[in-house]
Formats: sequence, C-alpha cells, structure tokens
Amino acid sequence: MSRRYLNLTPLPEALAAMRQAFPPRDHVETVPLRQAVGRVTAEPLYAEYSVPTADIAKFDGYAVKSGDTLGAQDQRPLPLAGYARINTGEVLPVSFDAVVMIEDTWDEEGIPRIRKSAASGQHVRRAGEDIRAGELVLSKGHRIRPFDIGALATYGITGVRVRSVRVGIVPTGSDLVPLGVAPAPGQTIETNTLMAEAYLTRIGATCRRYEIVPDDPDMIREVVEKAVAENDLVILSAGSSAGTRDFARDVVGALGEIVFHGIAVRPGKPVLLANVGGKPVLGMPGYPVAAQTVLREVAGNLLAWWGLSPLPGEELAVRLSKRLASDLGFDEFVPVSVGRVDGTCWVTPHPRGGGIQMAVVRANGYLHIPAAREGIEAGEEVRVRLTVPSASIARTLVCVGERIPALNELGNRLSDAGYLLHCCNASTMGGVLAVRAKTCHAASVALPETEAAWNDRVLRYLPDVDLLRVQIARTELGIASAGDLDAGSLESLRFVNRPKGTAARVFFDAWLDRQGIDTGRLAGYEHEVRTPGAVAAAVGNGFADAGVCPARTAEEAGLRFTPLGYESCDLLIRQELAADDGVASLIRAARSPEFRAYPGSAGKGRNLA
Repeated sequence: MSRRYLNLTPLPEALAAMRQAFPPRDHVETVPLRQAVGRVTAEPLYAEYSVPTADIAKFDGYAVKSGDTLGAQDQRPLPLAGYARINTGEVLPVSFDAVVMIEDTWDEEGIPRIRKSAASGQHVRRAGEDIRAGELVLSKGHRIRPFDIGALATYGITGVRVRSVRVGIVPTGSDLVPLGVAPAPGQTIETNTLMAEAYLTRIGATCRRYEIVPDDPDMIREVVEKAVAENDLVILSAGSSAGTRDFARDVVGALGEIVFHGIAVRPGKPVLLANVGGKPVLGMPGYPVAAQTVLREVAGNLLAWWGLSPLPGEELAVRLSKRLASDLGFDEFVPVSVGRVDGTCWVTPHPRGGGIQMAVVRANGYLHIPAAREGIEAGEEVRVRLTVPSASIARTLVCVGERIPALNELGNRLSDAGYLLHCCNASTMGGVLAVRAKTCHAASVALPETEAAWNDRVLRYLPDVDLLRVQIARTELGIASAGDLDAGSLESLRFVNRPKGTAARVFFDAWLDRQGIDTGRLAGYEHEVRTPGAVAAAVGNGFADAGVCPARTAEEAGLRFTPLGYESCDLLIRQELAADDGVASLIRAARSPEFRAYPGSAGKGRNLA
C-alpha cells in the first residue's frame, strides 16, 4: 500500500532534532602523517624539537666574529681574519656570531675582503627561530591542509590523532548496476554512493561502500544491521520515498525509531532519519541532485556537529538575472552560474529538479531560497555559495539561450584561452531578454533563416542596441517520417510537434499553410516535445507518424526526410562588450578555423545594427 511521508519537517527543525538525537562523539584514531590531509585534529599538536635545532647560516658565505669586522668601509676595505667558510643551513661554528654573504666580499690574494662591518646575528637563523620544542603547531579541531604536512614532518610529527567518523554507505535498488557495467533498458548505473564517498571523505570521514542490495526488505535489513554494527553513521541510498519498492522506512522503523521522514526542502524532500541502536541511519533519495542536497545540508551538518570540518565554500553577493518562484514553507536550493558582466556579478539559474544532474555539473554555485520567501525578484541582491574558487568567476562567460552541441565545442576552444563558458538553457526569447537586461555575455538564439524572424524575434526587443551576431551553427530542418508523405493523406497521420516559437514549428506551420491543411484537424498537432531527439524517437517507436527535426537526426534514426528550411544558431553579443578580453576570446574562438571545422558549426560573423 502506498505510504506518504510522516510529515514535512522544516529544515531547521529537522537539523535540531538530528543534533539532539545524536550528540557529538569522541571517536579518535591515529593516522600516518601522509594520510592526514583533510582530517581534523583530535588534540593539539606540539613540536617535538626546536627548528632550527642550532644557530645556522641563512646564506652561503663566511662565518665571522662581528667585533672583528668593525671599521670596514668603502674607503677602508677590511680583510677578514679568523673566519670560516660556511654554506646555507650549516651550523654556525662556536665563537662566531655573524655571517657575511659571499656576494658582499671579493677575493684579493686569497683573502676575502669586506667594505661593511657585520652586526651580531647578521644572516643567522637562531635556534628555535621557526618554532621551539613543545610549542603549539596545530590546535585541536584544525582541518589539516596539504601544506601543513611539510611543517608537521619538519617538527618531528609522524602520526596524527584525528577525529574519526566511520560512514557506511548502502546502495539499494533492483534496477542498479555497478560502475563499468553497461545498463540495460530500465537499469541505472549506481553513482550516488560514489558521490557520497567522495564528498564525505573530503569532510574527514572514513567511508565504506557496501554492495548493491536489491529491493528486498529482508536483504536490506541484513545489510543495515551489519553496517550499523561496523560504522558510526549509515546512509541508505534510495528507497526512502513512497513508491511500492521503497522499503527503507519500514526496515529502519522495525530496527529503531524514526526521527523524521520528509523535510521541507527541494530537491531532497523524501529524506529519512532513524535512530538504530543509538546510531543515525540516513535514507537519502535516489535522484542525484536530491541526494546531493541531503549530503550537503543534512549529512554534512551532522558531521560538522560531530567535529569534522565542512568543505570550504565562498559566498558571493550577486544580482539575480531573472525572477525565481518558490513555494512558501520550502527551503529550496537552486544550481546557478555566476559571471561578471560589465562590472556587475549576475547569477543565472539552471533548470531545477532532483534528477537534472547536469544542471549541477554546469553550475558554479547554488542559491538558497529560504522557506519564508515566495520567490526572489529579478535584479534583487542575493548571496550565492560558490562550488568553485571565487577567482574563476572573473574567467567565466555566461551564455543564455538555446543549448546546442556546437556550444560544447566552442567551450572547449575557449578553455584554451583560459576562459570558462557556462551555458544556461533558455528559449531564444529568454536569451534575447537576457541581452537586453545585460545579465549575460552572450545569448545563443536559434532562428529560421528569414528576415522576418530576425526582425520580429530580435530587433523588435533590442531596437536601440548595437549588436554583434556570430553564426555558430546552421541546421537543415524537415519532416521526419516513417514512410512517404502524401499531401492527400496528411490528415490521417499522427504528428508530434515542437513548441511554439521554435524554428521547427515556424517551418511546419508554413508548410501546412502551403498544403492548405487546417492544423485543428491534424492529429497530434498539440502534442509537443522539447527536443529533436524526442521527435525522432516518437516516430521511430511508432508513437507518431511524422514530426520536424534536423536532417542528421532523421538520418541517424533511419527515417525519411522532407526538407523545409534552415535554422541558424547565432551568438548575440552587445557591441559594447566586444572589447572585454573574455568576450573577445569567445568571438575569436567562434570564428576560428578549428571551430568552423567542427561538424554542424558555421563560424562566420557579421555586424548587424
């Protein structure tokens, strides 16, 4: 029987309940120094000995008694007496108290001479100058960085006592196959536990991934009992929702006590937390982006409560490029791309949803919409948590509009110039409006190759803007069909259509008008799909008889093709931004012979008023 969540607990309340149920643990282990990066010190670390252990020379030269050098002047060079040749890092011989660099001497008849007297302690590193034996090196609770390792080794520390949290990660699902196995239809490669292991290990946890467990309550129970016995925290991947094969709640509920089931967050709503023998068992959703939210906002929060160190993430004040709606009562986390356009940092959202994993891959940060907000208005200042170093924002170019394969190749070319291209998916109109608002560096617009389309869809909305138009792709569109098209029998065919405003829809409507066919009598005319591949799949699978897609797509699907016209995909750039080094690099990359040789591209540019 279908079961909904017990309730949707607000995120702050869920975190508070989690902390109350699972107080900090004092688990410690000793790890070799070379394995200590990313771990958190469980106790202060003190130097085993002083560094340097004795007075040593800072430079190559001569060890001298400073008193013997008094009176040396430019007009009265002084020969050194009672000196000792010494190299950098060598111990200063007894009775000497200074070093004269070899560059400050010259040799005359085998005797070094100087023009300036040496002060006591000159060019000498005193014993314990860096650190003295017993002095604090790292405090308790310090996240060990790569450069800390060299210092710890220098000060005689070979092993480190660190806070220890052992996490068992259990993937569940009869549809899952391990990495390296090609999934059959209906199967999915198991990736969430790989992601969880990578994320939690960087926080400082020690992770163990278990084998995939099928959707069998008894088998899940057996593995959970084993994982609870072997770890401090257990994470169940998938099975925490309300489907007929979601058994996580029943299993952990029988083994212990449910703390909460369901949090008012998006994505990540069906998260489950139970107390099994005093240990937390966390059930996270199967959708990858939802799982990421739970790992970051729940699991990461628990590990921080237990004394581990959250991953550093810089926050940046930016302006929102377009309005974001959100439901009251839900904390929502939205993947975004941040770029600096004409001196202002703008943030552009990517598509939302627990299963849209590429949105996170393409993003360089995320935006938190608090539960008390019903949305955020365009132009409003917000704070974004970056997932990349902040220095990379200056090298990021944001392109809004139609995402086509040629843009991926253009991004590869642009990376050779040291810049990153972030493509934020939107309609052609969305790209045009982003150019008008000056919230992006470029827009990718897909238009039928007609003057009317350019005037109606671009110039109409940008009448007073000087534009640079760089063509990056040219695609032949036509009707893909399972059999020959007969004008007399078109009304008996089932069609699949593209959304209004797309070039495919414009060409199709014009063709129907020429054929004298009433769209209201055409079966499937209102059935819209978003991608050309979906058109070919619908026709190829027999769900439709015909639809408009590119010639290459139809050819790859083995379908007949009736040409209708050409669609041009262009980069639309404000002329005033063209002098920016990053934008100029983008234009050069789009016009380069290497990019123009890419299949499907057409990198010719032209200025249009």
